[in-house]
Amino acid sequence: MRSVRPSVLPILVPIVLALLAVGGTAFLGDGAYAQEARVAFVDSEKIVDGYNRINEVRASYQADVKAWNDEAQGRKREIDLLESELEKQGPGLSDEKLREKEQDYQKKVSEYESFVQSIWGPNGLVVQRNEEVLRPVIKRIQTIVGEIAEERGLNLILDAADGNILYADPSLDLTAEVIQRLNGTDQ
Repeated sequence: MRSVRPSVLPILVPIVLALLAVGGTAFLGDGAYAQEARVAFVDSEKIVDGYNRINEVRASYQADVKAWNDEAQGRKREIDLLESELEKQGPGLSDEKLREKEQDYQKKVSEYESFVQSIWGPNGLVVQRNEEVLRPVIKRIQTIVGEIAEERGLNLILDAADGNILYADPSLDLTAEVIQRLNGTDQ
């Protein structure tokens, strides 16, 4: 028996789930739990890009990232200057003074690396700030999608942005309506 290649699984799982959702009544039969699946989809990337206030959100985030970049560059210049001084002055310095300058240099390098990690590391400030500025936007999108689902009696809304929808009738696309409502609530 051949096994399914692991690289195919990320594609197959959403397809199988969508097929089960759409054709769920065939598997559930005529029992009390049988219900016709009502499905639609959105493209979350288009929704975010279509949000009128996204540029404000991005500008706030980018200003913080620029400030962190500027600080990192300043620290790096300071390290480069210390390194240059060490190379030029090193041979003429006493052992004690050379050791002192090398320790200062190593301390600055260590501080710089810690700073870079605290900003751009896996749990750094860049990741935290991105989540912070996008969280309210995502929450509003989810609320609007939920309202539309309730109004239309939908029980499943998929996201086309991740590319896991192979085919869907364009009439099932709620993206434009979500964008319209999202921008309408800001006016």
